[in-house]
Amino acid sequence: MKNVFLFGYYGFENTGDEAMLQVIVQQFRRVLPEVKLTALTYRAKDTIERYGIDAVSRNHFKGVVDTIKRSDFVISGGGSLLQDVTSSRSLIYYLAIIYLAKRLGKKVMFYGNGFGPIIKPFNRKLAKHIVNKVDIITVRDHGSKEKLGLLGVKRDVTITADVTFAMDLPPKEVIETIYRDEKIDETKKMVGVSVRRWYGEDTYKRAIARICEELIDRNYEVIFIPMQYPEDTHISREIADLMNKKPKIIESRYNPEEIIGIISRLDLLIGMRLHSLVFAAVAAVPMVGLEYDPKILSFLNLVKQRSAGKVENLDITHLREIVDEVINTREEYKRNLMEIRDELREKAELNIKILEQFIKKGEKR
Repeated sequence: MKNVFLFGYYGFENTGDEAMLQVIVQQFRRVLPEVKLTALTYRAKDTIERYGIDAVSRNHFKGVVDTIKRSDFVISGGGSLLQDVTSSRSLIYYLAIIYLAKRLGKKVMFYGNGFGPIIKPFNRKLAKHIVNKVDIITVRDHGSKEKLGLLGVKRDVTITADVTFAMDLPPKEVIETIYRDEKIDETKKMVGVSVRRWYGEDTYKRAIARICEELIDRNYEVIFIPMQYPEDTHISREIADLMNKKPKIIESRYNPEEIIGIISRLDLLIGMRLHSLVFAAVAAVPMVGLEYDPKILSFLNLVKQRSAGKVENLDITHLREIVDEVINTREEYKRNLMEIRDELREKAELNIKILEQFIKKGEKR
């Protein structure tokens, strides 16, 4: 039996990262059912119960090392783990896992990852040295491949897609129950909003509050959809406090399929979180992205949707123009999504196929 160690930003109640882990587990069970999976996570007990796999706490250093020793493959399972915009500490932590795995003779794969940006010179030098030892690299977009090339990575890089494009929508009855429980008025047109904390909060909180009030004035139901708990719930409430007319805020915690289900009924999504936008694309819901990271614009270009610009410079006049444009030509943006969605779903399945071929090739030697 092969042992695979999956590492990522798991166990932090981030819907996007949990969705990636869920899809990867499902792909392994379908294609490589004999493989034993262990995930690096912040909450080991919760991960074990939720996904039915083994888990090791990211804070248990000896446990992490022992898990790597027992593994045949070490896999970076989705997300933009290798970047230093948020901190150098997490970058070095993940690079250390890769370095240790290679020192122990393990095969390492990047599984539909995003990459970068890595800005600090020392971090770039370290990342270049370690990433050039990785056996298989698949990335979710052209931008990530370009960043790897500029870093000096000489390995072959295959562009696939974000693994969450392989997700399905939940049954209609599940969505209807959620909307009923949340007391959302489906007789109105609906706009979802996904926000997170970032630099320039005073600027973008005011702009988002203003556009939401204007949409409510136009008889839209505005729904804030937190993608990470409780952080996104808090900032959603702060924006709501700036408004005279109050939006809905999804207070309950839902699994990734349920969040996709909530988004699937919307007429428009305004989103900062990458996976709020990915989920909208899966559900063919037109979107307006708010850029806090280069990965947002990269994704919007991929799915032919609009950006309202960088969050720290968010301007209500420009935001209003973009929102109105997408609303007024909604069917065109929806068609764009439907054309590319199936292609990206197929590419999301390439990650497990490439790994399967690599394993079988190794077994024949």
